[in-house]
Formats: sequence, C-alpha cells, structure tokens
Amino acid sequence: MSETMIRIRELKKAYRLYDSPKDRVKEAFSITGKKYSREFLALNGIEIDVKKGETVGIIGTNGAGKSTLLKIITGVLAPTSGEVEINGKIAALLELGAGFNQEYTGMQNIYLNGRIMGYNKVQMNRKIDDIVKFADIGDFINQPVKTYSSGMFARLAFAVSINVEPDILIVDEALSVGDLFFQNKCFKKFEELKKKGVTILFVSHDIASVRQMCARVLWIDQGIQKKFDQCDLVCDMYMDEKRKAMNEGVCIQTQDTSKMEANIQKGVCSFPSLKVKSSKLTSEKIKFLSCFITDDNGNITTQLNVENNYKVHIVIEFYENLDNLIAGFVFENNKGLPIYDINNYINQKQTWRGVKGEISEIVFEFKLPRIMRGEYIVSAALAQGTQEKHIMLTWLHGVIEATVYNEGYNSSYIEIPSDIYINQFKRENVKILGGEVFGTEL
Repeated sequence: MSETMIRIRELKKAYRLYDSPKDRVKEAFSITGKKYSREFLALNGIEIDVKKGETVGIIGTNGAGKSTLLKIITGVLAPTSGEVEINGKIAALLELGAGFNQEYTGMQNIYLNGRIMGYNKVQMNRKIDDIVKFADIGDFINQPVKTYSSGMFARLAFAVSINVEPDILIVDEALSVGDLFFQNKCFKKFEELKKKGVTILFVSHDIASVRQMCARVLWIDQGIQKKFDQCDLVCDMYMDEKRKAMNEGVCIQTQDTSKMEANIQKGVCSFPSLKVKSSKLTSEKIKFLSCFITDDNGNITTQLNVENNYKVHIVIEFYENLDNLIAGFVFENNKGLPIYDINNYINQKQTWRGVKGEISEIVFEFKLPRIMRGEYIVSAALAQGTQEKHIMLTWLHGVIEATVYNEGYNSSYIEIPSDIYINQFKRENVKILGGEVFGTEL
C-alpha cells in the first residue's frame, strides 16, 4: 500500500447559481447559449498529501468548503477539475445517520453499513460484539433507528465507523453530538487507531481538539487553501484571524472597572529581549518588549517546580495613551491545550492605563499549581475593554517555553490539593433517598 493515502492536486468544485428556477430552465433551453447563472467556486485549488497513519485536521468557518472537500474524498461528489487519489478503504462520518435506513433496527443498520463498506456477513459477525459494546445503547440496538435520539445516532454511527478497521477514517463535527463520556471514549479510540496506522481526517471548530489530535492542519477559507502546515502554526494563524474578526465593530467606552495604580520606578532597568513566533495580531499603538518568568529570588527561569511561587513579567511600550487595558498570559501544554490563564480583569476586576512614550511592566505573582510535569508554552496578550467586550491589540504565541517538574504521580493535568477524611456508619442507620437500602427497595 502506498505511504500516501490521500493525494489531491489543483482540486476545484464549481456550482452554477441561479436567481430563480425559471433561469435554470431558460439556460437549459437557450438556443444562443446565453447564461442565466453565475459560477460559484466552493473549492478552488486545494492541494494536499496525507500520509499513512497521519491525523490531519481541517478547519475553517461555516461555508468554507470543508464538507464539500470531504464529500469529494469519499466519492459522494465529483470534482469539477483536479486530481483526487485515494489509497485504501474509507470509513466516513460526514452527516449524522447518513447511510442508515430509518426503518431498520440498529443491528440491521450495522450489517447494512458493513455491506456498503464491502464486508460480508461472516466478516461483520466478527466485529459485531465490539460495535455493540462501543455504541452502548442497550436494548435500543434492536429498535428502529427512527426512534433514536441524536445521541444514540452518534453512538451507533461512530461505533460502526471506527470498528470496521478502515484505512482512512473521516470525522466531520460528529463528536459535538455525543455526551462528554462518549466523546472521551472516541478520543481514546482515535489514539488506538493512530497507533494501528489508520489515517484520520478530523474536521472540527474546536481548535483545542484539533491541536490535541492532529499533526498537520489544512485551513480553508471561502474555498481557498489558506495554509497546510504543522498544527501549531496553522491553528495560531487561524485564531489570530478569528481574534481580528472579533475586533471589528467593537466600540470601547469608559468602563466602571476600578483602575490599577502604577508604581513609578526611578533609575535604569534592564529586561531580557523578547523571543516570539510570528504573529498576525499586533498593534501599531503598542509594542511588546519582553516577557519572562522569575522565581522567588528574582532570577529569570524557565525551569518551574509545582507549588513554588513565580512571577510572569510582560513589558510593553506605548505609542498612544490607552485606557481600560487588560494584560494576561495563558499556559498551554505541548498539544496546545490551555491549562490555566491569568489576566488583571479576570483576577482583580481591574484595568489600567498605558501612557504614550512610557513603558509598563505588568507583573503577575502566583503559585504554580500542581500541573503535570512536561513542556509548556506561554502566550501573552494585551486587550482593551472588558473580558466580555474587548479589542485584542496584540496576541503573541509561544513567548516562553518552560519545563515543569512535578514529583507526584502525574496521573492528570491538574492535581487539586484536598483534605480527605472518612465517615463510618452502621449499616441499619443508612438510607438512600429515592433508591435502595442496600439492595432492598424503599
């Protein structure tokens, strides 16, 4: 089998748009060949290669062309032009319940979908127990799927798609329907499939999930390929664009929030230079000069121990007077998942003022919580307004790379300190309201 599972070159998909049904008829029977329609390019020039065992995310706003691309890859739609080469068997979950017969039971639909994918009854018999167990919908497996809730639909459709051992698995926003526990089970199954070399295309608006799942990401905007590259780079660019869009139309007025008073410093102060990835979201009104972490002794460090005290310093130069400022940072793990963030509005319900021609150092003092040991990145930002309504002036990705040390068990991302004690009762003195008393109905 080829190491390249999906190969797409110069892919285009065009539709003819008509102002009314009459125009469609006029164009069809026009003797002169007059056009009563206009062309709409749903996809225009998509080029990607997806390797065996790779998980690729596809992101973009609604109407960007993501679902159209997936339908072409699965053969549901034909491209207008370009090359699409698929190597391997595809299991696709594009639309909830697609390919299911509403009158059939869940069990009958399992076999039906297996037949569609090329499996005979004997082969499906070997998979049926895993599918039923994963779906976990109880006796409803023998009921017509038209009686299912959307959550049951999601469970059954997912169970079939990921237990038929596809070479390529395509998932389009279907996880948003299942409950939290089922979503968690699906993510664990994805990891299992990735280890088996299954190629996954993952479409989602949840950028945190994309960062967690994917090695590379394709960003489509209005049918055009904006970027196809490493996950962090593309997700950062996409989020910058979204934050820019959120700024449009926002009018910042004087807030009632109390102001933070600045400590006027005298003498000369030195700060370490700023190391930052390229960012599309910056402002000509200000400039970030430095961002660093210090320990209790005032030493700059990137080696952090849980439950120790630290300070994050953000240093900004102002080219204009700016009121109602919010500065903050976010701690993310190496998969881009935000672990915690701090800013002056969330933590103190206060904003502050930047003065033209001066430099502000914003210092955040905190105790590092018991987070899992490993590598983390810190992103820094400055906004104007309130947490609910603000203009993002600058967002800088990965200004600090830090290593966290935790000698604990590291069984979860965050360990919460707790006082634990035991209460004991005699059996006959305990009642469970609305349920049972140790096996006996109340």
